[in-house]
Amino acid sequence: MDKKRLLNAVPSVGFAVILSLVGLFLCENQVYAHPALYDGNGRPIDKSGWFMLNVRGGPAVGLVHAEAPMRLLGSIGVDVGFAVSRDYNAYIILTPNLQANANFVNVSLPIGFQYDIRLARGLYLYPRMSIGFSSMIFKSSLDYGPFHYYSSDIIHGGTFIPEFGIKYIVNGRLNLGLEPFSTPIFFNKNGYSVWYRFMFLIGFNA
Repeated sequence: MDKKRLLNAVPSVGFAVILSLVGLFLCENQVYAHPALYDGNGRPIDKSGWFMLNVRGGPAVGLVHAEAPMRLLGSIGVDVGFAVSRDYNAYIILTPNLQANANFVNVSLPIGFQYDIRLARGLYLYPRMSIGFSSMIFKSSLDYGPFHYYSSDIIHGGTFIPEFGIKYIVNGRLNLGLEPFSTPIFFNKNGYSVWYRFMFLIGFNA
């Protein structure tokens, strides 16, 4: 009788063992998925801290309402970012930048939001939207006899900048990347103008 009961119990024990193995497998996946993104203290392994500072530069081309002297400019800027999410992927970011050539300068002081989308360890795509204050400075000169005169006109307005880029983070600290899509839109009560920029960046996290 005891032997018969033992034989009847074998399928139940086998089923329980299978369920236990499945449970261990699922738990193991969850256990090893967490350290893949965070260290033992719950901090992201891709980024060394919540602060980000980058320097960006590249050419800017006038697309809409950009007069001939302003259609090709050089652009340089700084990104100062402060992470506002636990994974350090969402940033409030200040992006002061300068676009200029020999006769024209545009100074912008925008603030915006950037979100890093993780593709692989250290590799990110990021969209960014910024809005802020902008000033256009037009410079001109005139020779009159032995005298050389300079003049400048300043137009104040606003700027709106949608951007999209890709970056690679080396050892959690060094940022290397480029922005193939950056379209600053400058506007005031009299109209607007649109530029396209292709930017390269280098910076760090801390």
